[in-house]
Amino acid sequence: MTLEEQVLQLKDLILKHKNAIVFTGAGISTDSGIPDYRSPGSGAWDKYDSSIVSIPGFLRDPTQYYDYALEMYPIRASAMPNKSHLLLAKLEKKGLIKGVITQNVDGLHLKAGSENVHELHGSIRTCSCLQCGQFFTTDEIISRVKEGENPPICKTFEGEECDGLIKPTAVFFGEGLPKTPWDSAVDKSKDTTLMIVIGSSLQVSPANSLPDVALKTGSELVIIDLMSTPFDTRAILKIEERAVLVSEMLEKCLDL
Repeated sequence: MTLEEQVLQLKDLILKHKNAIVFTGAGISTDSGIPDYRSPGSGAWDKYDSSIVSIPGFLRDPTQYYDYALEMYPIRASAMPNKSHLLLAKLEKKGLIKGVITQNVDGLHLKAGSENVHELHGSIRTCSCLQCGQFFTTDEIISRVKEGENPPICKTFEGEECDGLIKPTAVFFGEGLPKTPWDSAVDKSKDTTLMIVIGSSLQVSPANSLPDVALKTGSELVIIDLMSTPFDTRAILKIEERAVLVSEMLEKCLDL
């Protein structure tokens, strides 16, 4: 089947169901300049050890994480939604999809205008003290790291000395997922009759269980990803192409 035929099939599925839930991973944001984690030769873990974003690794040496964050910050801060993010926002406004479940912490779905966004792995936009829970903007914390405070420490909370370690509110390996977005994502996966996975290799647990939740309640599954996934044989359609190209073609097909 040609790519054009695959995109036409995807269009027909979206119009047939009109209640799709879209599940996105790092691959949807690579065309916004944010590197993914696992692609050979370009993934972040080719350069950094993934333990820096694990709770044990962070607690052992938070300076390594903040060195990484300092390098990534200009990339994340300047990133803008690409055509895939913008198309999903349009599809939601047109009533063709019910929202987005995302593994990403970049906030680009919200910036694109999507309203029903369930951020399974939290957000890189804020940080909090591991001791007292006080919140900070990431801009503030990165500024402090730039000035030499690595790792950043919580100074006071409600007038009391704290000295707690400050960590991004993004979920690190070894942490549980935030309950509210997770519960909402499970409910959405049970309710939909079409799940569209975009840019996820479906290797990170427990988020990668959501396609199984959808399939077990009768949903059809579409996967758009350059890499193979454990669910490829269970998908009604697998498109091995860049998300932004598929989105461009789909938008033209739907005449949005």
